[in-house]
Amino acid sequence: MAETDSNFEMAPPPRPVKRLGLGFRSVLQLVFAFLSLVFIYYLAVTYYSRTDLTENSNFTLSEATRNLLSSSAVQDREEPVKIVAALRKTSPHYSRLRNVAEEYERLSKGKVKLEYLDPIRDQDRALEVQNNYGTLLADKLFEDDIFIIDARQGAAANSVEGTADVTTHLRYLPASDMLISRNDENRQRRVVGYQDEDLISSMIQAAIEGKPRIMYLIEDKSDLEVTASGSPLLVLMEVFQKQNIFLRPIKISQIDTIPADAEGIVIVAPEYDFEPNEIEVLENYWQRPSSAIIAYLTPTARPVNLGAFLRKNGVTPRDDRIIRTRNGRTESQVLATFTSGAGLDINGSLEAKSVPFEGRVGSLEVREGAEDLVTNRIQAYTLIETAPDFWGETDYKTANPKYDDDADYSGPLSIGAAVIRGNANADNTAPNISKMIVLSTSDFLEPTRLGNEQLDFVKNSTYWLLGREELMGIGPRGVQRRKLNLIKEEVKFLSNIVIVFIPAGLFVLGMMVWNARRA
Repeated sequence: MAETDSNFEMAPPPRPVKRLGLGFRSVLQLVFAFLSLVFIYYLAVTYYSRTDLTENSNFTLSEATRNLLSSSAVQDREEPVKIVAALRKTSPHYSRLRNVAEEYERLSKGKVKLEYLDPIRDQDRALEVQNNYGTLLADKLFEDDIFIIDARQGAAANSVEGTADVTTHLRYLPASDMLISRNDENRQRRVVGYQDEDLISSMIQAAIEGKPRIMYLIEDKSDLEVTASGSPLLVLMEVFQKQNIFLRPIKISQIDTIPADAEGIVIVAPEYDFEPNEIEVLENYWQRPSSAIIAYLTPTARPVNLGAFLRKNGVTPRDDRIIRTRNGRTESQVLATFTSGAGLDINGSLEAKSVPFEGRVGSLEVREGAEDLVTNRIQAYTLIETAPDFWGETDYKTANPKYDDDADYSGPLSIGAAVIRGNANADNTAPNISKMIVLSTSDFLEPTRLGNEQLDFVKNSTYWLLGREELMGIGPRGVQRRKLNLIKEEVKFLSNIVIVFIPAGLFVLGMMVWNARRA
């Protein structure tokens, strides 16, 4: 045993592990940390995206604006649309307006170029801009925050001459026009919201197209006054103006033909019937290639000749009122849904959305697919349809009406329709088809009743009539400013939280962590 133990050989001692010096490792960690930061910065600069974290997405441009920026009118331009945002940094609206303008530049893929200018801090550049756009601006650059939209191309893009051809594609927009103001409880005028996107998009479209398109309003068949405050006609004019459409009033009783420059004609709340010679003027226009008609009717009037013209084209206004009964009460506010329009895409994103129509509403008989219409190459489609529990009451003058299966019209009922005359399926004839929009009511155009969905329908249907389908979409919504009213004690309490308690809490937390590590 002892002999065996004496022959036992001891294992060699372990070799020491060679380790990098502490200083070298620290330097290497710093180098890797620096390279990681550079790599992260490179990724953030090269591949970045902006996210709107506001509750109502206040800085996200609407579908209609995105469609405008992606349309051929913008993307096919040789030179980008220039926007000069002359905003003072001291302006209370600076942050809002500049961020919105930057979204136009970002989403346009280089077809909109934004230049920010502070006229107070950069007076040399301000004087240069004033000189370049002097005819357009006069002295407004130094009086108010403004946006200048320059959509000129070619040689005119760098011209400073004040000719009509040059100024046609120039627009300026004062920032004060983008503000929504109301009187508060102290009767002081205060800003409560913005309509910046709506006006900027409108000005961009107007600057690109140049001269506005002209539609004619048949004013002598309606009791509505064009210039009256709150008039549906005035509301319609303002909506068309934002689409670069000039709505010009004419009297059909004094003309033999619709003017040749008419992009369309508009009939709103016709109280008086058309005479036979006036129907002939209307019919001759309807037979033109690419004609367009908008008819917003009123159930209180029964224009026989106009009704016959509409019936000939597949839409018949009925002598009824759309109502329903709930909990023993009669309701005349109609809940309607935007339909697909048999694939016309007029409603687009509005499809299947429900919206109330206030005021007097009658029903329309829309003869979709009728043989006599097909023979004459006329197609009629329902665009707006009521909920199934509404019906068309023909004896609407009596109190507490009840549904009569023999005399009344059961729901769902059509209150909006589209008509196409011509062959829309062939590429060579589709641009020459005639189009018509018919609604059984015009009361919804009153400012107190016109909702966002109805406004979008008016815009989209007008775009469809004029061949601007690529611009259709849900329009911008006004951004509302909210004011938080606090009494003096509440302001003092919030100040103590921010100035005293939060820093003190962070200090205590830091001391606790330091003490735990020290232990």
